[in-house]
Amino acid sequence: MRNNNQALVWVFRFIVAILFIFSAYTKLIPIEAFEKQLVDQGITNWCFAPILARCIISFEFFLGIAFLQNHYFKKFILPATALMLIAFCIHLTYQMITQGNSGNCGCMGQIIPMTPLQALIKNVITLGLLAYIFFNYKIIKDQKHRYPIFILLACFAIIFWKYRPVCGCDAGSTAVAPQTNVIEPIIKIDTVYVEKPVNGKGTKTPTIDPKKTPLTKTEPIKTEPVADVKPGLPKTTSIFAPYKNFSTGITTNLDAGKNIVCLFNVDCDHCMNTCKELIEIHKTNKLPPVYILFWGEESQKDAFFKFAGGSFPYAFVDAGKFFRLLDKAPSPPRIVVLDEGNIVGDFTSDTFKKQALLDAVNK
Repeated sequence: MRNNNQALVWVFRFIVAILFIFSAYTKLIPIEAFEKQLVDQGITNWCFAPILARCIISFEFFLGIAFLQNHYFKKFILPATALMLIAFCIHLTYQMITQGNSGNCGCMGQIIPMTPLQALIKNVITLGLLAYIFFNYKIIKDQKHRYPIFILLACFAIIFWKYRPVCGCDAGSTAVAPQTNVIEPIIKIDTVYVEKPVNGKGTKTPTIDPKKTPLTKTEPIKTEPVADVKPGLPKTTSIFAPYKNFSTGITTNLDAGKNIVCLFNVDCDHCMNTCKELIEIHKTNKLPPVYILFWGEESQKDAFFKFAGGSFPYAFVDAGKFFRLLDKAPSPPRIVVLDEGNIVGDFTSDTFKKQALLDAVNK
């Protein structure tokens, strides 16, 4: 009977180990998404999110690997694992009370989205396995602390070396600063590419708004406020100001006049559908210039635009900056209407509607 218990103990130990290792692994794909969830859930801010995310992931890897060795197992590894799960349970319960049982809690990263309730049930079941292991584990007297310590240091060293944290204090700020009334004339082209048949074959043909005349780039000059800027709407610097260069050689200032900025994951179905809707709206309504900030593999953009039925000027952004630009949007897509750098419309896949977009554009 004792041998049967030990066999079951090892089965449960293997299950718990795989669960922790897999949970840590999923948080790395991408790690920036996990950082954002820590910020969105109010656990930390962008200054410390990169460090905290890597500490949590490293410690999960450590517990998963250490669960398969016997040194200090019942004295330290088991209690540490239980305490971490209890901390997760408390946080998930608080999250459900304050925010409801919605969205992805991030326990299994972006690979297996789980609601807080689903994650809480998973953790409670795992705690049950830990209780069985604790009461049936046969203590081994040969305890050598160097093995757990080596595993701990190795996990932290590998994660922090391979996924080196970048301070997000500056990049994570979404505040806008007032700017003097200096307008820099630059090239602005309202371009959308639509599929048009040529000799029976589809090809992308650029259509340029004839009402917008490209201006030659000159030195910055001071001017009076332009006529279409509403009184009381100061020119500000948005978080999108650094992005000036887009595909096909287009250079623009996203904070000058009205623009629509879209944050899309290049292999996201919701993003593809949103872009397709924007293409359709652009065909029948007067929209400001639309620009896309992509995250993902550039090789996938052709399939993205093929599904959408057209394209807008785009630029690719690395994951670290992309997830900070999402701000309060839990995940891409995010569609932002800018007017002199002021956000006058902000939509996610759940809130994006044609009339809502047009209302924001016409404010």
